[in-house]
Amino acid sequence: MATQAPPDLPRWGGITEPVTVLTDVLLAIVAFVLTARLGLAAAAEGLKASGALAGGFFATSLAAAIGAVAHGVDPRVDPGLRQRMWRGALYMTGFISVGTVMPVAFFAARGIARTAIIGFALVKLLWYTVAVARRPEFRVAAADSGVAMAILLAGAVYAGVRWGEPGAPWLIGGVLVSLGAGVVQARRVSVHRHFNQNDLYHVIQIAALLLFYRAGTVLVDR
Repeated sequence: MATQAPPDLPRWGGITEPVTVLTDVLLAIVAFVLTARLGLAAAAEGLKASGALAGGFFATSLAAAIGAVAHGVDPRVDPGLRQRMWRGALYMTGFISVGTVMPVAFFAARGIARTAIIGFALVKLLWYTVAVARRPEFRVAAADSGVAMAILLAGAVYAGVRWGEPGAPWLIGGVLVSLGAGVVQARRVSVHRHFNQNDLYHVIQIAALLLFYRAGTVLVDR
């Protein structure tokens, strides 16, 4: 998604970037279903790491839904609405990062270390919100997400080595797939004019979500 759009964007039935809208909606639906499944299981069993991961899924579903609206709005008709939806998706991305970092506090840390990770996640969210308010650009979101993914990767490796965390391999796989999606979008890898880097990014992110979900079903609180 981008804040500005060229006039030759694909259009169908009054919808701008229809394939991007479709893949965003698909991502939102998958994320919401995973939220419900993992969130209900975590609540029933009192699992904090899995619950925090489910929170990240929920933020992803909201960000994708808002992103679908942003992409679908014709910038020639209502550029203001497109811009507002874009900002909304950016703000929601900050909560995805919280849902990425928070699980680490519960499956890879205890005591003061756990408190420090939770505090860092909240402070980072505050910083990110201010940064996006000043510069509503995707690169800000990408940087924030990169930091969150690095923390999740480090936590998964640590927990896997120290405790044999069963969810670690799935988390590592999810991080690597997510990073691959980011590279695809950053390098603007496009299959076709009607299936661009944003569409491919959404599809790859769905694969990453499934890996994270699998991790969430077996994560162990410390």
